[in-house]
Amino acid sequence: MKISIEEIDKNKQEEIIIKCHELDDEVLQILKQLQTSNDVLIGYDGETIHRIRRENIFYFEAVDNKVFIYCKEKVFESKQKLYELEGIFEFRNFFRVSKSTIVNIAKISFVQPSLSGRFEATLDNGEKVIISRQYVSVLKKRLGL
Repeated sequence: MKISIEEIDKNKQEEIIIKCHELDDEVLQILKQLQTSNDVLIGYDGETIHRIRRENIFYFEAVDNKVFIYCKEKVFESKQKLYELEGIFEFRNFFRVSKSTIVNIAKISFVQPSLSGRFEATLDNGEKVIISRQYVSVLKKRLGL
């Protein structure tokens, strides 16, 4: 793979162009890294498009084949699938707590045991998220318990 870098004037917009024979796994991985390097996601609120910084995200949830981004006081829709977001944020304080939810660990105020081996996490904004049994051990490891 050939890599070319061209310095441009400060008044021109920076641009990345990828030329490839096919969109294989290597190119997709590079693309994923480029898209997440600035830690900003695009969220939709009706016709309005918002740039959402990673540190403002409390959790992601999939409902009826749509993915939503939950922030402190507002909810946005994402065009990305939950598994894509999990891949993007897996090493950035986010982890899957159920089949349909990914939580930002930095936004967890406290956790407590719930029914049937599950845990309940209370987030900084007061919302509660259920952590499925199969993810409780992962949570304990991530929190150092």
